[in-house]
Amino acid sequence: MSPEQKELVAVVPVRGLPAGKRRLAALLDVDERNGLVLAMLDDVVGALAAAESVDRIAIASRDAAARDEAARLGVDFLDQTELKLGYNRAVQFAQEALVQSEAILIVPADVPLITPDSVDLVVSTAPDGPAVVVAPAHDGGTNGLFLRPPDVIRPQFGPSSARAHQQSAAAAGEMGVPFREAPIDVWAFDLDTPADLRWLQDTLPQLPEEIAPNSRRWLAARQARTGAPI
Repeated sequence: MSPEQKELVAVVPVRGLPAGKRRLAALLDVDERNGLVLAMLDDVVGALAAAESVDRIAIASRDAAARDEAARLGVDFLDQTELKLGYNRAVQFAQEALVQSEAILIVPADVPLITPDSVDLVVSTAPDGPAVVVAPAHDGGTNGLFLRPPDVIRPQFGPSSARAHQQSAAAAGEMGVPFREAPIDVWAFDLDTPADLRWLQDTLPQLPEEIAPNSRRWLAARQARTGAPI
């Protein structure tokens, strides 16, 4: 088995740069939204880079800003310029590109509270052999998806996707694939709405300073510039 086949590759799909997070448009202009997306991406990549279980990180995107950020952070970039469909197709592209790896961990770019230890905990939840592990979002979505091998199931990110991924694991192969859920507080939060952003601003001061340092700086800089919290 080659070294590549033994790797766990963490994949961070990034969609919507520029002007992502449109549900925040009532609060933030385009530049602010882009800055927030990049700050959260940097927090996610930083946590993955410090996790002992992750061998390699790849940002998957069709956006030039994400490609530039991957270069700045020193991680791989999966160029999805030709993709015209949504998030799940982007994940499938990553599965195809990394099929020779032992496993992949799909991590959205908007889960800035994850920590290196929590990444390792998700990975360690997987049993030996083929496996699917979900770190569920607070609303039943999927904020982390461990797949061994990388193409063991098709991704179904979206509403109630934690349950959908469990059902897909049960239906995989002739006898199903072992499924585990890793309910971890810092994995449950993802930022989509103004209420999420306000919650993050109110909650970060209560958390250890090493959590989401780039999102903290972005929030502090915005408040200093505008003179008011979100």
